[in-house]
Parts: sequence; C-alpha cells; structure tokens
Amino acid sequence: MRQHEEEGLIPFTVKDHLRDTMNTIRDPEGIQQACARLRSAKTRADLAEVLYREVSGYSLIDLQAMRGRVEQDLRSVPAGYRRRLYPRMMEMIFETHHTLISSVRRGDLDIQNEPLTTEFQDFCEMVERTCTGQEEEKRPLDLLYFLLAAFNMFVLGLPGHPVGTPFPGGLEVEIRGDDYLCPIREKADDVENALCPYCPAKQSDE
Repeated sequence: MRQHEEEGLIPFTVKDHLRDTMNTIRDPEGIQQACARLRSAKTRADLAEVLYREVSGYSLIDLQAMRGRVEQDLRSVPAGYRRRLYPRMMEMIFETHHTLISSVRRGDLDIQNEPLTTEFQDFCEMVERTCTGQEEEKRPLDLLYFLLAAFNMFVLGLPGHPVGTPFPGGLEVEIRGDDYLCPIREKADDVENALCPYCPAKQSDE
C-alpha cells in the first residue's frame, strides 16, 4: 500500500477509509451498501467525491485482474476486431481510473455542481441488481466497471464506451461537434445491464 500511495494511486485523504474491497463486497449486503452510497449523491460534484472514495478502495492488483478478465472475455472475438476493441477497453479501465483519482485528489475537476440526471437512480438500481445477481467472486470487479462508467457518464458527460470503441459492422463511437454518437444507441433495451439507457451519446445516423 505504501508503494501505491507514493505513486499517487491511493489518495492520502481517504486512506483511513480503505478496505479490502475484494472481500467486503463479495456479498449482496456489501453491494447494497456501496449502491446506497452512490444514491446519496445529488449533484455531479457529490458523485465525484463518492466515486473517489469507492474507487480508491481498489488496488492496482484489482485493476490488473480486471484487465485479465477483459483479455479472457475477448479470446473468442475475431482477431481483427479484438485488436481494435482491446485498446478502448483498456482506456475505459486505466485512463478513467487515473482521471478520476488524480483530478478529484487535486481538486481541479472542472464540473458544474448541477443535479444528476433522472437516469442516475435507475442506473444505481441496475448496478445493484446486476452485481448482487453475479457469482460471488465476480461482484467486486463488476462493481468497479460500473463505478468507472458512472464517472464518465454522470460526472464528465462522456459516453459509457470511449470514442473510437468499435462495434461489429465497422462502426464506432465518435464525436461530431458537441455530440457523441453511437451506432448501437437504439439497442439500449436489448441487454438488461447495458450502459446504453444511461449513456449521453446519441444514435448515429449511419
């Protein structure tokens, strides 16, 4: 832990609140408590602070475990598509984690203290339902995935998947002017635990 603190991965301001995340949120009660803390946020600034504390409970080893899961999940994906998708998945995990921890710790997160969108409470319900329904050993990393996605979507106003994320058929998430566009946005209801219903991206016209 000392090495992580020196590298800036774990903020000093929350070190007294750190816990062994991989153990304490394996059970449904731990997931419910984490989601209750998320629901307590009323503004984007509130949520940034809550996510800061929650994500700080994960170690670099946990992030590496998340990368390992992504690599395992992509083994069955065609090689060409996998080469395009993998960097975007790593961006979502590691760059989002770095931005969240470093920007909130420094206090230079440039966001308006405005109310969260009405979809946020629905998002929290989906996260709780999805994570409690998973196998015990999968719950902590599933929660981390949703925490990072929440930072992008509800705090920064970014798509759930980074710009450049490809989808089968050759299309990808893109930005045009001030709008983020996604080729599968209208498929939001096809997957129960998809990020699509909460994502600020619009359906692309292609």
